[in-house]
Amino acid sequence: MSELKRLILSASIGGLGYHPGAPASQPQRLTELGHYRQLLRAAERGRLDFVLLEDGRAVTGEWPVGRLDALTVLARLAPETSSVGLVASKPTTYSEPFTVSRELATLDFVSGGRAGWDVTTLASSAEAQNYGEPRALPDAERRLIAAEYVEVSRKLWDSWEDDAVVLDRAGGRYLDPAKLHHINHVGAHFKIRGPQITYRPPQGHVVVVAVDRGDPGAPLSAALADVLVLRQPTLVAAQQAYAEHQQAAATAGRDVRVLQSVLPILGATAELAQARAAELDARAPAAGGPDLLRAIGTPAQVADLLEEWFRAGAADGFHLLPAMLPGDLEALADELVPELRRRGLLSAEYGGRTLREHLGLAQPGSQYAGAPSEAFTAYDASPV
Repeated sequence: MSELKRLILSASIGGLGYHPGAPASQPQRLTELGHYRQLLRAAERGRLDFVLLEDGRAVTGEWPVGRLDALTVLARLAPETSSVGLVASKPTTYSEPFTVSRELATLDFVSGGRAGWDVTTLASSAEAQNYGEPRALPDAERRLIAAEYVEVSRKLWDSWEDDAVVLDRAGGRYLDPAKLHHINHVGAHFKIRGPQITYRPPQGHVVVVAVDRGDPGAPLSAALADVLVLRQPTLVAAQQAYAEHQQAAATAGRDVRVLQSVLPILGATAELAQARAAELDARAPAAGGPDLLRAIGTPAQVADLLEEWFRAGAADGFHLLPAMLPGDLEALADELVPELRRRGLLSAEYGGRTLREHLGLAQPGSQYAGAPSEAFTAYDASPV
């Protein structure tokens, strides 16, 4: 077969599973660190490029069980992993980018450059009321806040140039104040002076991920995100969406990776896979789940489908939604991944150390590099 570029593979690891009929067994696992450790070990065993841990801000029908803070869990487990990217959901509604950008930079430092940010907004009144608001903000306002929030976060990450810290013992200088910048951001929703109080993250910018969850108030823009996770159920729709987002990225002068969400259900035979899917479907609420690509069959049959979509220019890769956790993620890592690897679609080893390297995204330079620094006057440059 002809040489193919390597596809990107990632997975969501929140909740008890992504099939609407997944049984809600042992919900206490979601507050046990060992549960997430097991999932991350499976992801690294399968050489997944990143895992995504969702978060919520209210106990509702969608989030009916206790959950831990996503970013805290990933930061705790980062030293126990070596390669897999760690993407945490962090909402932009009712919070400040100065705090959140610092938390995300910290995850990038403790993981050695493997952090990602799933940019979400809070759409429900239950979430709004937990922040003292009577109801959720309008969709358009949430989108605008999120876009400005990401812009400000990138400015804050850039407020320290990469070589701002000089550690010149002989000259008595810890940093070069000319390479530390106030961002002086004044926008419709935020007014922030800066600089940030962490150094520039190892990746320059934490990887920004936008996921289509059907929320019209969440940004899904190639001009904003580094990775878009879509959910088209047909090949033609996926091809069209891929082309549109890549064109939008090119117009904005950016690179973007477009992934398609897929809910795989594996079986030793096609009949067993179909029987398991039917059993899960029978348990699901009458309304069912989101309309997305389902891949049901043996590992070879599921790999056939993913390879077809990849070859046809429908995606740069796939975001796996395991039907049940942790079992299905382990099956995907141990059964589907080897099949994809045999076809030359995945490498046996990671291609780099950072999440940006996994995704083939260049590390951005600081937007303030070489610019005059107002911060110079605010910090004493004399020897200490």
